[in-house]
Amino acid sequence: MSKFKQGLGERGIQRLAEKHLQAAGIKDALVHTLRHTFATHHVQKGTDLRVVQEALSHASLATTGIYVHLAREQMDRQLQTNAL
Repeated sequence: MSKFKQGLGERGIQRLAEKHLQAAGIKDALVHTLRHTFATHHVQKGTDLRVVQEALSHASLATTGIYVHLAREQMDRQLQTNAL
């Protein structure tokens, strides 16, 4: 809620996220980075792709499908790094 008792808009959310990133000492992170990380982690953990699509407000499931590819790349790297 804003100081004017209004719902937060896109820019308000962005300002809050930037404020907390700065307070946490996280440099060079953007709100989009948080969104991207959120989606990738959910896909890795097995969250239904349609649920992730809805959370990100993507009109197309194909757009959300990008995160499946990214999650698989991360899993492949981890498997290679930790290979027996």
